[in-house]
Amino acid sequence: MKRKDLSYFLLAITVLTAGIVFADGNNPSRQKARYYYTQGSIEASANHMPQAYEYFKKAYETDSTYTDASFTYGSQRLFTQTDTLQSEHEIMKSLSMLQKYVDTYPADLYAGQMYGYLSTRLDTISEAIRVYERINSLMPKETQILVSLAEAYMMNRQSAEAISSLERYEAIEGKTQPVSLKKITFLLAAGDTVAAVAESNALINAHPGDPFTYILKGNLYEVIGDNDSVVAAFKEAEVIAPDNGAVKMSLANYYRNVGDSVMLDTKIYEALLSEDFELEDKLSILGDYLQTLIDEKGEKSRGDHLFTVLMSQYPHEPKLLDLTARYSAAKGDFKDAAEQIGYAIDLDATNESYWAQLISYQIASDRYKDAVESYKKASGHFEPSKGLKSLYAGAASQLEDEDEAEKIIEELLAEYNPQLTINTTEDLTAMRAALDYDGLVWVSNLYDMAGDINYKKRDIDKAFNAYEKAVFFFPDNALALNNYAYFLAEEGGDLEKAKKMSRRSLDIDENNPTYLDTYAWILFKLKEYGEAKDYQEMAIELGQERGDENAEYYSHYGDILFMNHEPEEALKNWEKALELDPENELLKKKVSNKTFFFK
Repeated sequence: MKRKDLSYFLLAITVLTAGIVFADGNNPSRQKARYYYTQGSIEASANHMPQAYEYFKKAYETDSTYTDASFTYGSQRLFTQTDTLQSEHEIMKSLSMLQKYVDTYPADLYAGQMYGYLSTRLDTISEAIRVYERINSLMPKETQILVSLAEAYMMNRQSAEAISSLERYEAIEGKTQPVSLKKITFLLAAGDTVAAVAESNALINAHPGDPFTYILKGNLYEVIGDNDSVVAAFKEAEVIAPDNGAVKMSLANYYRNVGDSVMLDTKIYEALLSEDFELEDKLSILGDYLQTLIDEKGEKSRGDHLFTVLMSQYPHEPKLLDLTARYSAAKGDFKDAAEQIGYAIDLDATNESYWAQLISYQIASDRYKDAVESYKKASGHFEPSKGLKSLYAGAASQLEDEDEAEKIIEELLAEYNPQLTINTTEDLTAMRAALDYDGLVWVSNLYDMAGDINYKKRDIDKAFNAYEKAVFFFPDNALALNNYAYFLAEEGGDLEKAKKMSRRSLDIDENNPTYLDTYAWILFKLKEYGEAKDYQEMAIELGQERGDENAEYYSHYGDILFMNHEPEEALKNWEKALELDPENELLKKKVSNKTFFFK
């Protein structure tokens, strides 16, 4: 059951029950309980919920027959997230407190609805049905109860009774789309597709000029699997409302499902032109469409064309430029991504998200100096967040300014907890236990960055100490596991430990070519040449698929092939690596001598 803030609910209950006079009002216990209840109501009205809870608890404990206190205290118990109150026994005890009030005041619609709702969520469905039926008999014109009753019947596998309740609703309120949709859902659950279609037609007859009734019918046929009827229903909706955006999107989704990319693009185009949708809606539509293109490796020019539609409507809208930048980045065009988000920054320089994107795109395209300059400009508009500072540290380290980068990491660690430093030797077990998931990930990533920075500085002990803390705080930090494993192997460290960490990184992200390369290289160091070859081939294949032509992949592959007695293939891969890294002296030596060298 979802827990929510009950302050409004409790305040409403106390107001609704404040004027009730009790027959035993002269009872001393009742008078005392009433005092506590009144104080609780005052605290609740001021949104002081912990204090209100204690007063309502005292009121109930002073007089457990005081139904107002019983209901309010029982409600709070249900929503109090402590293990002691959330056992099955205690939950049912809380529900029974509500029952006392509901049975004492059966005509209290609000309390009855609340009790019935909680009963269904706590799997006491028959109790919800009992209360809903009673409210309906007392207040037959309160039709919303019939909908709640129908839902409870369906949860209790009483589909005929559920549909009957909805029909009683319609007899009073007439046919409405939400109730018809609910009835169709119930009929489909009962396996009666004929009746479901009949209900859809009945709704259309009741509202013949409403395009949404035809959309509902099309969606129904989609569930049934009748594609011809799906598109026919959507086209009927389009005849009624030729410019309606929701109709265009229904047709677009249909064409996406049947694989008609031409008609899909046409309907998306028309939806973006629709005046029914605000900019936020259009950005969502285009964003989903672009994500589909990326996921399915579709022709990107289709997306480029659709951007022109929105650009003509909103030529100076930062949110659209934001989406344009993200799409360019997804295509790997970081230069255009940086340019587009730069335009958005010109229009809204205080938006930190835009600056973070700009710096990320500049880092991705190895423009580290630009990234550092962008960070300094951003700092003139607002106080940078810890996320922006970590990007700056990464850019600074790539500019060989490791001291500045390390300084930022130290500041971020101390900002999180003064006890944290890069080189601390204190036992951090208690701190780790106190951190939530996000905190563990954040601290782990900072230590991973510290490890990278100090490895570049050739302070190996400090680097490995930082990596140890990275995996200590978050053992599933795949990047830290990979980096630590690779550098440990490079420095002649514990290869079995390196292999274990590298294997764990692959368990987390098995299709990462860098992690595959690391694992293959450690196997090479362990002289497990055959298995190393298999993993290195996977690394190269995945790298090629993703456009990641890394000289190190081919260099390692050449070494592995040489040790597998394939010198000619080894030479080809060393040559390929040298093309990608022409200044590498060791590769030059291997290619020139056509043989393997460690150094």
